[in-house]
Amino acid sequence: MVSSFKPSDFSRAIELGSPKSHTTGAGLNITSFVPAYSLHFKQQKRTLTQQYTLVGTRLDNSITIIVRHDARNIEQKQARLDGIIYDISDISPDDSNNAIRYDYLTLIKVTKGA
Repeated sequence: MVSSFKPSDFSRAIELGSPKSHTTGAGLNITSFVPAYSLHFKQQKRTLTQQYTLVGTRLDNSITIIVRHDARNIEQKQARLDGIIYDISDISPDDSNNAIRYDYLTLIKVTKGA
């Protein structure tokens, strides 16, 4: 994957982490997002053909972001962007020998009760 991104492309930050279960004072077991770290990202634009291909699939309303490669990325299960929690559906790590590498993460918005 040969990519040439400008540092200014990565102007927004996202938190990556995992869901953790805990018991409330009322004895209810709830799951909440616990951030591990944050990264700057660039949102990947889709062509119309790509968008049409995804209609009706589980990735229909997904977004893809690009972050600098970090070995910790493959361990993360969720992300928080603008206060919204997303499941990390797919991670495409850059395993090249390039000095600067990028990982592609596909995010799907978490819907409660689904």
